Amino acid sequence: MDNSLKRSVGWLTAARIVVLLLILLSAILVQATPGVQFDRQALRDHGPARDELSFLYLLNGAAVLLALFHWTLGRHLPARLEAGIQLLGDLAIVTTLVYASGGPDSVFNFLYLVVIGVSAFLLYRTGAVFIASVAAVLYGSVVQLLAYGILPPPPLAPVSDWGGTRIRYNLAITVAGFYGIAFMVSYLSEKLRAARDELDLRQKALQRLQHLHGNVIATMSSGLMTADAQQRVTFLNRAGGELLGVDPGRAPGRLLADVGFRFGEDWDRIRERARGPETYRDEIEIARGNERRMLGYSFRLLKDTEGEEGALLLFQDLTDLKKLERQARFHAQLAAVGELAAGIAHEIRNPLASISGSVQVLSKEIPAGSAERRLMEIIVSESNRLSKILEEFLRFVRPQERRVAEFDVARTIIEVMDLFRLSDEVSDAHRIEADVVPEHSMIEGDRDQLRQILYNIAKNAVHAMSAGGTLRVVGREEDAWYRIRFADTGRGMSEEELSRLFTPFSTAFDGGTGLGMAIVRKIVEDHGGAIDAESRPGEGTAVTVLLPRSARRRSDGARREHVAAGVA
Repeated sequence: MDNSLKRSVGWLTAARIVVLLLILLSAILVQATPGVQFDRQALRDHGPARDELSFLYLLNGAAVLLALFHWTLGRHLPARLEAGIQLLGDLAIVTTLVYASGGPDSVFNFLYLVVIGVSAFLLYRTGAVFIASVAAVLYGSVVQLLAYGILPPPPLAPVSDWGGTRIRYNLAITVAGFYGIAFMVSYLSEKLRAARDELDLRQKALQRLQHLHGNVIATMSSGLMTADAQQRVTFLNRAGGELLGVDPGRAPGRLLADVGFRFGEDWDRIRERARGPETYRDEIEIARGNERRMLGYSFRLLKDTEGEEGALLLFQDLTDLKKLERQARFHAQLAAVGELAAGIAHEIRNPLASISGSVQVLSKEIPAGSAERRLMEIIVSESNRLSKILEEFLRFVRPQERRVAEFDVARTIIEVMDLFRLSDEVSDAHRIEADVVPEHSMIEGDRDQLRQILYNIAKNAVHAMSAGGTLRVVGREEDAWYRIRFADTGRGMSEEELSRLFTPFSTAFDGGTGLGMAIVRKIVEDHGGAIDAESRPGEGTAVTVLLPRSARRRSDGARREHVAAGVA
């Protein structure tokens, strides 16, 4: 309030100088105009000759002094006090001007009303009544003193011979006008002040609401996007920009498809379904950089200011959640298998050994090359294969004792890949590359189990490249973790095959048991690490293994945090 009043006083100071300068310039122009002169003889009849412009110069000097007061001492005074001083100064200047230009005959009497009106806007009713009272006293004094000849004749115009009745009538009308203007303008100014205060309250409430809205939108971890009926983005929050990989400031005006949001259904059909009682929900897959991300979104209709139906989209990244769901299904399957493992394995192995041994004894009594001998050899071969499956199965479901020691994981990767190149699985059409930086890196774990992980994943990759291809194995240190990535150029996998990759007895290769990748996953998780796979049909497969470099870092929370940051 004080700052606003100070600014208003500043405008009043400037307006005062402008008005007086205009009056002075008008008087100078009138005197300089040929044939237009003041009646100097009439002025001489009322007193000594005077310079009719001297009062105007003095009044302009007084205005300059009031301006200097405002910019010096007035800045340190309370706003209402300075406004009162300035208005009283204006009354003094107007009174002097009215006296000099003819008193009751002056053309500047209306300036009293201007000052009173300004006081009503600056000081409201109380101040306006006070200024009107002072103006009435000053104007009445000038008129009475001129009428009784106490004041010398005005320097700029003669005074008419007013009678007592006329003077009293003039004073009554003028003073009534002063108070009328004071009350009328103060009423309007108070109404204006009330409206301004109400507007200020509403603006502050709106600012608080906008601030709250901005904070809520800015701190949301979910993406929020609005679009118009033509599928053009109208707003995208920061979290949504990060999820879609676009700049939120440049998103408005672009099509939803251009920012990566492509629906699985027709736009009009989605809007029709969104009119139902339940929120429409669905999932889409987007490309962000070199990876694919799964987004879950909810769709609500949103009417704009013109009544057209747009859309409000709330979306989240479900990629990690989908991986956790696959892990949960895997562990549920593993738990079910584990319950059957001990009983079934022991019940099968003993009779199987008896069958195999009995057949081998009987086969010695049958001539070689006979049909019976060949059938018995098949029985022994299949018994051995079944025994191997049972051994792998028991190794998978039974806890294995790990021999934890510090070893060079980088050298281990190089050694296993060198040996793997010489294995029967690798042909001349296959190319095995190992990229390990640095060349030596120590971690804590079971070296033999790590070799098993490397061999099984590499064997799966080569099987996926039946016609040949390249397997690239990359090893890197990442703070307290060691990342191993296997990338092949094989046939790739569908979403369904990828979901069953670590599932026991699920294999896409002939002659496989379906336990190799399940065992790999169990070993990795027993070491406190994480494993994940990415694949698309015809584009190859990438398997990433993350292992803690120190056994002391094997906490589920730390592992999950790091996995969420970028294993996939």
